[in-house]
Amino acid sequence: MSNVKILVVEDESIVAMDIKHRAEGLGYSVTGITPSGEGAIQKAAETLPDLVLMDIVLKGDMDGVEAAQKIRDSLDIPVVYLTAYSDEKTLKRAKVTEPFGYIIKPFEDRELHSAVEVALYKHKMESKLKESEKWLSTTLESIGDAVIATDENGKIKFMNPVSMDITGWGEGEAMGKNLNEVFNITKEGSGAPIDNPVSKVIDSNQIIDLKEPTILLTKDNKKVPIDDSTAPIRDKAGNIIGVALVFRDITERRKAEKEREELLKEKARGELSSFVVSALPVFASSIPPQVRNNIAKSFADSFEKNMKPKFDEEFIKCTGNSVTNDILFNCYIDWLADFLFNLGISTEKTVEKDKSYFKFKNCPWLTEAGSSPMFCLICRAMVIRSFTWTSIRGSVEQTTCMADGGSNCDFEFKFSMDQKG
Repeated sequence: MSNVKILVVEDESIVAMDIKHRAEGLGYSVTGITPSGEGAIQKAAETLPDLVLMDIVLKGDMDGVEAAQKIRDSLDIPVVYLTAYSDEKTLKRAKVTEPFGYIIKPFEDRELHSAVEVALYKHKMESKLKESEKWLSTTLESIGDAVIATDENGKIKFMNPVSMDITGWGEGEAMGKNLNEVFNITKEGSGAPIDNPVSKVIDSNQIIDLKEPTILLTKDNKKVPIDDSTAPIRDKAGNIIGVALVFRDITERRKAEKEREELLKEKARGELSSFVVSALPVFASSIPPQVRNNIAKSFADSFEKNMKPKFDEEFIKCTGNSVTNDILFNCYIDWLADFLFNLGISTEKTVEKDKSYFKFKNCPWLTEAGSSPMFCLICRAMVIRSFTWTSIRGSVEQTTCMADGGSNCDFEFKFSMDQKG
């Protein structure tokens, strides 16, 4: 015995009773009979049938088409139309409500049975599909990454809330637009545009990750650093029917990495500074100059052994094939300034005609330098020795020293005229 419940909506009482007897003869349970559209809506809400057999032409203000639409919208109950009218106009109007069946009166029992069973099956499959789509949509909207889906032509079909928040585009205004209008990405640094990821995925038929730092330009032209992965969407036959982009705003990650880098630099700076201090005894100013100079030279030799390989590597990267004095000197001073910064020393470079000046603006060992010139000699040794590692033709000399009571520690660079560029 079937457990299927059916509501019959028919304004001809004799016809309605005939339909009821036929349905019950097929094993269905009829929950009620009503002659009007308004009554159909009320009865459907009260009895919650599995299916409604609805006559299109009903007496009263509401016909079967309007009643069917309201029942479908509010209760999601499948409707099969019963009518003696089969003209094109009636069919066209009925199709708008997306019925699950359509039976022309008079009909045979087997036609009724087939229509009911097919309608119930279609509704069951449709409900499963809706549930699956709802689950998928909820999942995509709930994940922390931004998701945009397009069709095979790069037209946007879906955006989750995270993607809307990052790009600044609302779902309504973005739907149907070309991906590049909403997902506008460039290379970080150069600002050069990046090729459409949809085309890349379709052409390569595989997942593609961004290989270089990427910037997303939002709707209001804000620059957001992102990580991105793009993958094809396939149908059951394996054909590409669209592309899915998953990306994330890495602003906070960049910030955390920078803070961690600064902490590491601060730690290294402290360790390097401690090493320099611990490697030097506090010498009295009465030590003969020759002895101090020998100690400074010994330090300079050790400094060259440990630092020159790293200097050579960075210097070549900076200068390339250039031999012009300006480029060589700027690369050298940049390296020296960065090295001294890690010792807690801030510096400043100035240029006047054919001379350049390099100034120590502070000294972390000023107290020790006051009692011993050894610390200033060490700084002097690092500048003069590192200058010899370059191919610059010229010389450098110290013009003022903090140990002698100067407010700064200054070095003057002089270059040969035949290399000035």
